[in-house]
Amino acid sequence: MDDHARMMEKVTRVGDLYDFYGVLLTERQRQMVELSYLDDWSLAEIASHFDVSRQAVHDSLHRAVQQLETFEASLHLLESHRRQREQVQRLTVAWQQVEGAVPEAVREELRACITALAKEFQMEAG
Repeated sequence: MDDHARMMEKVTRVGDLYDFYGVLLTERQRQMVELSYLDDWSLAEIASHFDVSRQAVHDSLHRAVQQLETFEASLHLLESHRRQREQVQRLTVAWQQVEGAVPEAVREELRACITALAKEFQMEAG
């Protein structure tokens, strides 16, 4: 994996962790994580915004990401969400294979349930 792909993977992971645990960070940490990982500001831009050194921003971001990882290691919300999403994907594929064989009265109820689950996980239902 090249450096760009590793960086994109890290940005994605931090964004996902932030979605679950960002509320547990301090306001300043939240702002710095948002500016760095979500808005793609440089360390220098963030440092200027907060009137601190680039090193201070780097250290704050590092601590914030460590905290997010610690929360995930304890609570496993992100991993649980990913497993549930995979199960919904498998269910959707299986449904597409058997939908025609299910009686119409049951089909509509199952289709509605699968569609609701897929929507909850922001996926396309079949």
